[in-house]
Amino acid sequence: MWVAFGDAVVRAEKITRDQFSPEHRNQVMRLGADGDALLFPDPRWRSVFLGAGEEKAAHLVRDHDARVFVVELIDERSYLNGRLADGVYFATLRHAGAERGAVPGRRFTGLIKAREYVHGYEWSRFQWRPDRRRFVDHLLTAYLRTWFTGRYQEYRVRFGDVHERNVLFEVRPLAARGVLVPARDASGAWRLVKVGVRPVDVR
Repeated sequence: MWVAFGDAVVRAEKITRDQFSPEHRNQVMRLGADGDALLFPDPRWRSVFLGAGEEKAAHLVRDHDARVFVVELIDERSYLNGRLADGVYFATLRHAGAERGAVPGRRFTGLIKAREYVHGYEWSRFQWRPDRRRFVDHLLTAYLRTWFTGRYQEYRVRFGDVHERNVLFEVRPLAARGVLVPARDASGAWRLVKVGVRPVDVR
């Protein structure tokens, strides 16, 4: 997949459980921050801010081998166990320096979770291209919802806090299961992809 990291667009692959090593744990436990960017001891590592809610901030991280995963910085004072319900968690860690201000900015008590990255768009709007919105987005969103509204309703029954921001249309490779649609990737190339749905921060 192609992923935008600031002004750069880079090639990356999702990391697997077997590839998440003790070195990954060490890098994550020693992270710092500069605004919305996470800083790691290994200068080859990069991050991009994905978003924040009341209980956590999520960052996409790319390691030295161009493998990506998500780091969640959690505020345990308001944490209600929002989680990627059907995905892979690689580690739950404790950042020893959090209370001393080693990670400034948003509320963070030191709990870190590293999990699988879900590449996609919110239920409210699938996008033909990731860098801008177009009228065709509405057509693609309506088409995908005809396939997945039943699944979305199942999530609403199973979980108590499902809404349009925490269910994603996941962009998948052609070999995966899903609905076939055309889309542009972060490099600007258009291609046929498969799309499924994933609940990413539910309780």
